[in-house]
Order: sequence, then C-alpha cells, then structure tokens
Amino acid sequence: MEPLPRSIGIIGGMGPWVDALLLRKILEYQTALGMRRDQDAIPLLLAQFSPIIEDRTQYLVSLESDEPLENPAVNVARIARMLAASGARVLGIPCNTFHAGPIFSRFEQELADLTSGQDAVHIVHMIQATIGDLFAQRPGLGRVGILSSNGTYLHRIYSAPVSAKGLEAITLSYDPLPEAECEARKTAIIENRLAPSQNDVHRAICHPEWGIKAGKESQLGYPTAKAILKTAARRLQDLGAETVILGCTEIPIALQQSDLPDLPLHDPLDSLARALVDAHRSTQASTPVWPPATELPSPL
Repeated sequence: MEPLPRSIGIIGGMGPWVDALLLRKILEYQTALGMRRDQDAIPLLLAQFSPIIEDRTQYLVSLESDEPLENPAVNVARIARMLAASGARVLGIPCNTFHAGPIFSRFEQELADLTSGQDAVHIVHMIQATIGDLFAQRPGLGRVGILSSNGTYLHRIYSAPVSAKGLEAITLSYDPLPEAECEARKTAIIENRLAPSQNDVHRAICHPEWGIKAGKESQLGYPTAKAILKTAARRLQDLGAETVILGCTEIPIALQQSDLPDLPLHDPLDSLARALVDAHRSTQASTPVWPPATELPSPL
C-alpha cells in the first residue's frame, strides 16, 4: 500500500467554531490558485481536542499567581506530534493568544526535534504571517487598530510587532469591572450610549450566554456580539485607526467587512490560510498539487 501524501495539519479546538471557517478559507485560496477538482485539494488533517487544551487567556493570567495552570503548549505539542506522525509537514494553530511568548516558545521547545532535519515539520506563525500581509497589502499605513481577547491585548501579541514596524497601535482602554456593571454596560453600548472598552470586546468573545465562543446566538448571526464589536471597531476608527486587525479568531465569525464597508478589516485567518497553502506548495514541490511542477518553487 502506498503511503498517504504529506498534508497540512490544523491544531484546532481553540475554539471549535473557528476551524470550519479556516478550512473554508484554505479552500478558497486554493481555488484562487487554480484548484478545480476534488483531487486537486491539498491533503489536510484537522485535530480538535478542546478538552485537554487549557484556556490560553486563563493560563496567562495564572502566571501571576503562585499556582499557574498547565501550559497549553504541552498538550498542543502532543497533538502536533500525532499530526506529524500521520503525515502533516506543515502545521497551523488558529488561535492568536496561543502565540503569546510564554505559550508559543514552550510549544517550539516541545517540538524542537521535529522542526529540523531533512523531513522537518514547518510551523506557520500566524502573527508573523498577518503582519507580513498587512504591510504588503497596505503600504503607507500609519495607524493600526486591534480588536482582541484580553490575553492577546495584555501580552501585546499584535501591538508589539505593529509598533516594532514603526506604526502606531490603536487599542481600547482596559477596564476590568464587576459582572453586574458589565451587563449594564452591554445594554448601553448596544444603544450607543457608551463607548466600549477592551473588556467589553473580551466579553463579546467569551461571555457564556451571548459571546461568540458560547455559540448560543449562532443561528441569529451573533447579534449581541456583533453590535459590541462593530461599535468597538468604530471607536478604534474614531481614535485614528486606518485598518483594524481582527485579533481573535472568533471575531470574524460575527463581524464581517460588510458590517463596516468604509473601514478595512484584516482577518488573521486569511493570512494563516494563505501561509499554510504556500508553505505546503513549497515543501512538497517534488509532488506538486497542481501541474506543471516547473511552476512551483524548489523544495526547501
């Protein structure tokens, strides 16, 4: 029996609602490159093991305590090894907060033996891919707004590389408040009586009743989360943002470009999808997805 072809591996489950969106974007990009038949699609493995992956923001918060939670990188590395053993040679993690230094650096350490040598596994860094795309697509950019979870915000996962490029990162104020006060804020924000803060954006992502991760409003198009995120994006625009990075993978599920036609939105999932496909095409040039082979880069 012939071995299965090398594949893209997606370490999903952070959160599960996002994975289907990434798969669609990967297929759309392949179609733009010339895919026309089922058989032309790049082999892909998706692993969802959410129960064993600690919440990334909660882990980062726990680092300030005497009893930190288990680093999510440990079990994600276990999943990565399973995918690599099944033939994945390009890996992607659709979670912005996972790329925080304390997590991603540990992940790289856990997989150091797989990421070097002749048959190395290539790990796509979603943040680097996003920043690269942003600057390639919008030369002359000056101010970049960032919507994200609290973990991504506090660890400056996007604001740091944006600032390192010489641009101004525009973010909302961080105002943790008691739950009762937050509920009152939700109504005021939706009624345009109050400007949202960073914590309001985090709740739009994670609230157990109406947040995107909860999924309870999915059939309705996430109206509560959408209203808060749309207002938050407008607030960033008022503060000078020329474009807004949707720095949590759940945000594009509720907030689309059509909701803010005059404010360019940049979805990191688009950058991850392109980077995964491009990396696979490069590393698998000896067994091309689309002929002729001469149109593909040489093997790395």
